[in-house]
Amino acid sequence: MSSPTDDILARWYAALKAGDMAAFREVAAPDVVVRWNGPADLVPWAGEHHGVAAALAFFGKVGAALEVLSVEPIERLITEDKALLVLKGHWRVRATGQELHLRAANLFTFRDGRVAAYEVFPDSAAFVQALHP
Repeated sequence: MSSPTDDILARWYAALKAGDMAAFREVAAPDVVVRWNGPADLVPWAGEHHGVAAALAFFGKVGAALEVLSVEPIERLITEDKALLVLKGHWRVRATGQELHLRAANLFTFRDGRVAAYEVFPDSAAFVQALHP
């Protein structure tokens, strides 16, 4: 049996994978904050993005730049209003063909059954190197 948190996470990732903006709007709080930690001058989508439209623009930039070859959760820490997922991923940079095999952490904050904040802690140096070989 899945928990409400599991359901929210499943809906979030499914909406992103399918590119389903309507489903994304249902799972994200209207004032959602998305943050990718890294140098904004070297990683085009890095920084903080406020609201659903900005979050969708963020994911559009990421999708235009990176092909997701695989992502597997390897650790999970769940509390009442937070989830921390450590992921093992394999990405390809579309412009350079460079591939990344690394871990990243995704921190979620939930409010009223939706994602209120999503923060990515990637290996920023690896992403910069792959984007600018």
